[in-house]
Amino acid sequence: MIKIAILTTTLMLSSTLFQSLSAAESMPKETSSNPSFVTQPKYEVKNFDHLIGNISGLDDALLKMHFKLYEGYVNNTNIILQKLQLLNSTGQNKTPEFAALKRLVGWEFDGMLLHEYYFENLGGKSPLDSKDPLALKMNQDFGSFEQWKADFIATGLMRGIGWVVAYIEPKNGRLVNEWINEHDLGHLAGGTPILIMDVFEHAYITQFALDRAKYIDVFFANINWDAASRRFNKKPH
Repeated sequence: MIKIAILTTTLMLSSTLFQSLSAAESMPKETSSNPSFVTQPKYEVKNFDHLIGNISGLDDALLKMHFKLYEGYVNNTNIILQKLQLLNSTGQNKTPEFAALKRLVGWEFDGMLLHEYYFENLGGKSPLDSKDPLALKMNQDFGSFEQWKADFIATGLMRGIGWVVAYIEPKNGRLVNEWINEHDLGHLAGGTPILIMDVFEHAYITQFALDRAKYIDVFFANINWDAASRRFNKKPH
């Protein structure tokens, strides 16, 4: 009963903003006759159902709740961007509404993108090959895979809500583990994200309560290292 109550509360809170913005979906009535409004394709919700039943140690109910939460970020991103475009094309870009949405769009967009990265680097069954270029980079910049992992986990255990992102920074190409507060604070400008771990409480609390360390153990046991390695190998040189 406690888990159900927590899950219900989480979903209600996550959908509050979407409900408050949903009226914006009626805006096309104002855009059809506006030559300054360029219709942009919407971001699509990606399907990660292949993870159901394939993440050892992580409940399917938790994953399904997390997918629903992610869907809200995609919907909100589309709505806010459309609303901003309408406000700009109708000369309302100096209003408090425009300013507030401009400040919000990055939070929603990053929430969408980080969740996609996170789900994409889940579902692996094999450890990182010690000869993989990413493993060699960990050795180069941290001394060993274990030292890199210790730094990543310690970052994830910090108090707060947000994400841990292993980045290749753009100046010297160094591998660094960064704490991202909520969704949008702490990113390295121009950095290439390699591995992403969600440490918002919604990612684990319905199953692990406050035992974030146990959740991180499960995360590491299910990393899709092929996905992380592909990101590393595609980084700008």
